[in-house]
Amino acid sequence: MIKKNREQFCSYCEYSGIIFNPSFELTGDSVLSPCPKCVGAKCKCGAEEPYYYFEGENIVPCPCRDTRMKIGRVLDIYYSSGIDKKFRWKNISDFKVGNNRLAAEAHKAAYEIITKFPDVKKGLFLWGNPGTGKTLLSTIILTELIRHYAVPGKLIKISRNFFSLLRSTFSESSKLYGQSGAIEKEFANIDVLVIDDFGVQRDSSWEQETLYNLIDARYEGEKFTIITSNNNPEKALKELSEGRILSRLREMCRILELSGEDYRENK
Repeated sequence: MIKKNREQFCSYCEYSGIIFNPSFELTGDSVLSPCPKCVGAKCKCGAEEPYYYFEGENIVPCPCRDTRMKIGRVLDIYYSSGIDKKFRWKNISDFKVGNNRLAAEAHKAAYEIITKFPDVKKGLFLWGNPGTGKTLLSTIILTELIRHYAVPGKLIKISRNFFSLLRSTFSESSKLYGQSGAIEKEFANIDVLVIDDFGVQRDSSWEQETLYNLIDARYEGEKFTIITSNNNPEKALKELSEGRILSRLREMCRILELSGEDYRENK
């Protein structure tokens, strides 16, 4: 599925060296662990940090060290990504297509992103009526990219997280006072960003300009971006910021409709 390292790893772990434990919440095991067949079998450090062992008189890194360090990075990134608990650790097989042609097309696009990253040139803009699986699919993509590539990524809800966070920097009583620039820079520069529930910000010219600056910065930096919205961007964004946001999104993202019956009621 993912780009494979057949010389170092085995088919049991899909040539990644890492195993996902789907029952981790019940068993108490780690959600991710080194493959017992191609990594664990070569371990000489007893799985004890900092994953070195004695070879004669020399202290050398254990064959398992790189994989265990990668797992640590993945978990650090993942649990600070902003993915809601109910969507955590979902994978591409959790998105059920059924007979929905639009869902099948979106599933295919997600699979291509996951398997071809970072060589994918365009992100994804998923739009459609509520409850059709847009947030689920976008978080699946983010989860898979972090899990397999240890790529830094975050999810934000544009009104609840992004604008609220920025507004809090204007209050002298806030711990974030004066840090709006740092927050905007973080979201502009992170390798993968999911913007969930992308609304039409017509109430404030500040919101429109801030949103455009975020999109434009990610466009200029060639940062991978996934967006979900209940609105058709070709209609809803046509007049917003004089069409500048829509123009950027067309270049940055593949725009796909994801509509149909309520996914949450039929899964």
